Amino acid sequence: MRRAALRRTMPRPLAAFDLKAYQVLCKIDAQLRIAGNNLNQITKACNSAVALGEPVVVNTGLLESVQQLIRENGGTIKAIVAKLAKSTVR
Repeated sequence: MRRAALRRTMPRPLAAFDLKAYQVLCKIDAQLRIAGNNLNQITKACNSAVALGEPVVVNTGLLESVQQLIRENGGTIKAIVAKLAKSTVR
C-alpha cells in the first residue's frame, strides 16, 4: 500500500483564492440561480401558450432584468477567472 501511495504523482497545488472573491462568486451564484428560475418560468409559460394555441405573452421587464444581471456579472466573473489563472502554480 505504501509503495502504491508513493508512486502516485502529487496533485498540482491549487491557486490562492481569497475570501472576498469567494463571497462575490457566492452572491453571483445566488443571483444567477434566481435568473435561471425566472427563465424557466418564462419558457414554461411560452410553451404552455403555444400548446394551447394562445398568443405568447412574455414579461419583457423580467427578461430584461435577467439579461442585465448576466451583463453585469460577466465582467466580474472574467476578472476573477483571470486573477485565478495568474495565481495558479504550474
